[in-house]
Amino acid sequence: MSGVKVELANPNAYASTREYIEQHLAPAVAELHRITNELIAPGATSVEEWEVDMVPSNATIGAFSPLDTRLDQSPKHVVFDGAAYKSIPTELLRSKQLKVQLSAVVYVKGSGEVEFRLVDDHRQAVIGSAFRTEAASPTTITCQLPFGDAANCVAPKQRKYIMQGRGVDLGAIPVCRRFSMSFVYI
Repeated sequence: MSGVKVELANPNAYASTREYIEQHLAPAVAELHRITNELIAPGATSVEEWEVDMVPSNATIGAFSPLDTRLDQSPKHVVFDGAAYKSIPTELLRSKQLKVQLSAVVYVKGSGEVEFRLVDDHRQAVIGSAFRTEAASPTTITCQLPFGDAANCVAPKQRKYIMQGRGVDLGAIPVCRRFSMSFVYI
């Protein structure tokens, strides 16, 4: 891909500027950031479902079998390098608050409500990462996460972050198509 075209919604269709930014602009920018990272360093963000390497669960010699099992059975995760904040100009850090934005494309298989959260590679939940949805089709959810050395924050070093999900209602299965993390300044 040599170019990307971004079409933004009409800001007048939203009740306030804040609503426009939170519900439309921030998810669009996060998705553009994810796509750019994937183009620069393939595998840097969660892969799309259709880009996952699949193998047959019942491989029989001489017989065709459906490719129905992921080759890599590790949980849905990204590796985020929080140490990159060291390259941010000090003047910017003095005038703005640094946060990490989580952007996830999620939905419910079945019906009802599901909940998601982000945990680090020590299985500690990240503060502010839990969210719920009842969306039956893929929906982008964004959260701003705390950054720092304190417990349950996104760490200022390279770590693996894993998306977890659970059904809140009977028959509701959480599905995460992809998620990404990036620095934002407030």
